[in-house]
Amino acid sequence: ALYPKFFVVVKPEATSPGSQTSSPRGLALAGETAQPVPLPSQARVVICGGGIVGTSVAYHLAKLGWTEIVLLEQGRLGAGTTRLCAGIVSVAKPISIECKMADYSNSLYERLEEETGVKTGYVKTGSLCLAQNQDRFLSLKRLASRLKVMGIACNVIKPKDVSKLHPLVNIHDLVGALHLPGDAVVSSPDVNHALATAAASHGVQIYERTTVNRVMLDKGHVTAVETDRGAIECEYFVNCAGQWAYELGQASETKVSVPLHGCEHFYLLSKPPAEPLQPTTPVVMDMDGRIYVRAWQGGILSGGFEKNPKPIFTEGRNQLEIQNMQEDWDHFEPMLTALLRRMPELEACEIHQLVNCPESFTPDMRCLMGESPGAHGYFVLAGMNASGLTFAGGAGKYLAEWMTYGYPTANVWPLDIKRFGNLQSSRTFLRHRVMEVMPLLYNLKVPRWDFQTGRQLRTSPLYDRLDTQGARWMEKHGFERAKYFVPAGKDLLSLDASKTFYKPDWFDIVGAEVKCCKEAVCVIDMSSFTKFEVTSSDDQALELLQYLCANDLDVPVGHIVHTGMLNERGGYENDCSVVRIKKNSFFIISPTDQQVHCWSWLKKHMPKDPNLHLEDVSWKYTALNLIGPRAMDVLGELSYVSMTPEHFPSLFCKVRNTTSSCQASWTSPVVRRE
Repeated sequence: ALYPKFFVVVKPEATSPGSQTSSPRGLALAGETAQPVPLPSQARVVICGGGIVGTSVAYHLAKLGWTEIVLLEQGRLGAGTTRLCAGIVSVAKPISIECKMADYSNSLYERLEEETGVKTGYVKTGSLCLAQNQDRFLSLKRLASRLKVMGIACNVIKPKDVSKLHPLVNIHDLVGALHLPGDAVVSSPDVNHALATAAASHGVQIYERTTVNRVMLDKGHVTAVETDRGAIECEYFVNCAGQWAYELGQASETKVSVPLHGCEHFYLLSKPPAEPLQPTTPVVMDMDGRIYVRAWQGGILSGGFEKNPKPIFTEGRNQLEIQNMQEDWDHFEPMLTALLRRMPELEACEIHQLVNCPESFTPDMRCLMGESPGAHGYFVLAGMNASGLTFAGGAGKYLAEWMTYGYPTANVWPLDIKRFGNLQSSRTFLRHRVMEVMPLLYNLKVPRWDFQTGRQLRTSPLYDRLDTQGARWMEKHGFERAKYFVPAGKDLLSLDASKTFYKPDWFDIVGAEVKCCKEAVCVIDMSSFTKFEVTSSDDQALELLQYLCANDLDVPVGHIVHTGMLNERGGYENDCSVVRIKKNSFFIISPTDQQVHCWSWLKKHMPKDPNLHLEDVSWKYTALNLIGPRAMDVLGELSYVSMTPEHFPSLFCKVRNTTSSCQASWTSPVVRRE
């Protein structure tokens, strides 16, 4: 399914070895004619990137009835990471939306050959996810329960059943496995070509050897794409540039943050053993051993995700077409050792090649999808975290729906590009984070684990005080938040190392804190919450929020309304509390990770009125939440205002003017339970 000769830079006039397909109709191939085919002067949408992600978006947009679609590729179609993809399509993913995307991709690739006549190398092999310990086995059981709810076939099996399905697997240290009979392998370059062929047959215009220099905007909206062969006027632009998506975003007139970073990724190709493997041999994923293995031309293809990855492409643009980078056998040695421990019979096999190719990774191991918050009509689909083939079909479908209807048919919030802010887009942050992310792909993910890199980007003014009191920290949208406080005399190392699906060491500590909140009084630093101010000279601020929010906000000054910002379908876009500070001034408090999304939603619906202002004031305020039955007693001791229900009712706010600074500060909403 993969062809070793692909691992070189192909000359413009050459064709991919082993590929039996011809160029799709409408494809402008560099070198085929004396004069290159001229670009159209305008289009409805321009897609940048001719890999499997870009062709999937073009295919699904065309299927939804879009016309005037132009797909641009700076090199040759599929000459980037698509060419070097391992070709595995598996639904064994950590979150439900990724499982859905993978399942759709699988079904799409299975029917592509019949639809297009292009052979894709699709073989339904099934896969085996191995467990070397009980925690891993429990995680696989959890995955199985989620997949079964989604209607995806899977079976939790014993080690002896693994031997029946795969003759080479050593089962002596296994406690169990998960069998996914629907998983498959394909030839990713041929799937890419099939998608391009189908897209072209629906009128998509595809141009190779065309570089996008920048995207032009007018008043925050996409208007045109400037290429090395001229400009194309358009309404929409889709950044599917893979490795180059970050640089392309930075090159636009209004910079678009696409937080991803490249890393080297290694896999091994072997020649067939004495008894060649059948094409239907199941894929093996030994995540405790950090490796995956599939059959390849009678031999095996095996790669993995090492503990010490090597970041690449840290500055500028690189080659137009990805080639096999330098071999590093010392770096690959731990994965080779794990492979031979899992399949000892492979020791006699002759090695064909060690492939070193780039893969792009995001700060949280999830792909980037959706419309840029600062550029209307600018969509992104990139950062596939070594699962581009697996996700491309489903992700392309959901993005096409998003562009067509304004929303996809599934909840893709975990993948929305607006989950990140500018702090997560710096090259320094991304370089350090990607070195942590790549090993985590196969690490055991227990509840309440946290990233260790890119920390203390945003802290509360109380951070140092809380830290000296024994705070253990978690990160939310780049903001440090206290998870719990370690009592004096506790073993901090034991607490930090307690990663389990069972009762953790911090369980009783959190229980005591909850009891204190319920029975006495507690103070919680909530400075990380998103805070906006909406003001106007007349009723514009009230009219905007009345239009966006579910509850009536025309309340007396000082009152607080807990509400949600809804879309036209009645679904939640943002959860918030709105405080009416003045007649035409409102203070909005939202969850920490909704900062970019909420800002984008408000700006998208704000009328062009110079008398209406929106300001992000999250950094201006320290927010303390006093909670518990004794909270009013404590607040009464500290405040000059009477805390009786008659003077300070529930869901009420008072503003205190300070004579020293002539600024206003507000008290947290006091809510009583009857």
